[in-house]
Amino acid sequence: PVVDEHDQIIGIVTRTDLIKLWDESSLPSYHAQAIAKRLQESLNPVQHALLRLIGEETSLLNYTVYIVGGFVRDLLLNGRRLDMAVMDMDIVIEGNAIAFAQRMQSLYGGRVVPHKRFNTAKWLLDDSDHPVDARKLLADLHTNGAIHDLPAHLDFVTARTEFYTAPTVLPTVEGSSIKLDLHRRDFTINTLALCLNPARWGELLDFYGGVNDLNEGVIR
Repeated sequence: PVVDEHDQIIGIVTRTDLIKLWDESSLPSYHAQAIAKRLQESLNPVQHALLRLIGEETSLLNYTVYIVGGFVRDLLLNGRRLDMAVMDMDIVIEGNAIAFAQRMQSLYGGRVVPHKRFNTAKWLLDDSDHPVDARKLLADLHTNGAIHDLPAHLDFVTARTEFYTAPTVLPTVEGSSIKLDLHRRDFTINTLALCLNPARWGELLDFYGGVNDLNEGVIR
């Protein structure tokens, strides 16, 4: 068991966790510096700075934030050939995603569409009735980019796990860790996550062998 300073159980380390560590040396890996370089090469300056800003804002709330799924898969697969302009960016927060999206709206404008059942929120950046404050949003990004370089929206998701009480019904959702959030996803190559917090910028999480399957062309 893993306990906090009050001796309350907050997690567990299993034998499987330890056994997996012994084999890490044989698995493919990416250093954070290499990922950071690929992000800078693949994103336009405004998108890159926006992700930096999100990492900084979540850190102020003592949250941890990751960009996950297809974005990371295609970033590793295609690198600079990736067309980020047409990609959705799914962002998982170990914290309250709706509260964070509303904070970003209060600071920089746009419109937030919350989904309380699943603890998710969509931050719309292209809503003409609720415009983004471009001057404020881009003021500290040290770039000459324009507002049209921003993605149309960002999806913020609270890290969660899901339980199904019966076939075909909607799941019961509970807040969880990034590891369990990634575990509920469909394919191993979609279980990759990049940390956006400044102290861990570009750190890659690969709990389920997604990089190995990506390199071998396996859909698992």
